Amino acid sequence: MSKVISPLIDEDVLLCSDGNRIYHKFAKKKNITHKIINASAGEHTTEGAYHIQNVNAYDSRLKNWIRHFNGVSTKYLESYLGWMRMLDRESDLTPQKVLAMSARRIDTVYT
Repeated sequence: MSKVISPLIDEDVLLCSDGNRIYHKFAKKKNITHKIINASAGEHTTEGAYHIQNVNAYDSRLKNWIRHFNGVSTKYLESYLGWMRMLDRESDLTPQKVLAMSARRIDTVYT
């Protein structure tokens, strides 16, 4: 996790998570502030502002979308994720726009 996420975050970041040990270890190793949300105990926010609802909502949408394909090969996972990002970010998609975007690599457009 550290190899993938470390280059993407600033030193002054605040990490909100569900309390999984991997996040705690990562935050401690990187010396970043870590707010834990215990959803299994019915907690949805901490300190009135910090939450993980956006991540959980995206995770739910992604799982529901992937389910339509009856599984996805890891070989093509990056392309499926790029496709999902395109659908999430573009509100006025037309067949012409999708075709134009697919001519480029979607995973490089929406990273």
